[in-house]
Amino acid sequence: QILDRHGNVLYEIFDQEGGRRTVVSLADMPRYLIDATVATEDANFFREWNLGVDPVGVLRAIKANLEAGTVVAGGSTITQQLVKNVLIPPEERYDLSLDRKLREALYAFQITRSYPKERILEMYLNEINYGNLAYGVEAAAQTYFGKHVGQLTLAEAAMLAGLPQAPAYYDPFKNPAAAKERQGQVLDLMVRHGFLDEATAEAAKAEPLQYANPNWGHLEAPHFVWYVRDWLIERYGQRALTEAGLRVYTTLDLDTQHLAEEVVSKHVATLARQDARNAALV
Repeated sequence: QILDRHGNVLYEIFDQEGGRRTVVSLADMPRYLIDATVATEDANFFREWNLGVDPVGVLRAIKANLEAGTVVAGGSTITQQLVKNVLIPPEERYDLSLDRKLREALYAFQITRSYPKERILEMYLNEINYGNLAYGVEAAAQTYFGKHVGQLTLAEAAMLAGLPQAPAYYDPFKNPAAAKERQGQVLDLMVRHGFLDEATAEAAKAEPLQYANPNWGHLEAPHFVWYVRDWLIERYGQRALTEAGLRVYTTLDLDTQHLAEEVVSKHVATLARQDARNAALV
């Protein structure tokens, strides 16, 4: 992200195939988003005996999916999903062979022994695909609701927590009814696992969801932004623009820039009869 001096976004550069991602700490995520994710993806995640693989969770997911007649819960733990998205090569991620699943389980066990559960969950929430080129909860919050993840309501957080199972099917831009139904399933899971009471869950279900209009082509001060982009490429290389997660604060003040553009535009208009079409302001 290329930002002005106050943190306003001038332009966001991202890999069209790799997606958008902004890393945030677990402390900056709302507790109900964390609870919704755990309730939906791995209810036993914080249990001491959960060492990256949860046989009980697998059986519970099979039962829940059979009862619902659709996929409402996954059998893989959060740690296994992190392994699949980070350590397993893309061409092998959907291979259901025993060898691949055993490697996934082994990596998950090793990660659980190497990192605290909170760190694993933080990595997961910054890596998982939420659809529409949004990877991680901050990019998802911006894509679907036009706000930072810390500003999400319970209703919005529950909707996001339901997306990773099938982000294309539950896409709220294309299938808002399915997304709303999925949100209800997430809230019910939160009640079932003791994260919410029923009254709070029902209130969240009744809250209207106002989706953002994604605008990935927004560009302010283009000449200045391209100057910054070229400087970054020269200093850090092309890959850093889309893979390093850079957040670049520049000297530009966007409010002053807008005022300058307005003044210059008015002044150029007065010079039209003299065939002047461009102007500069210092």
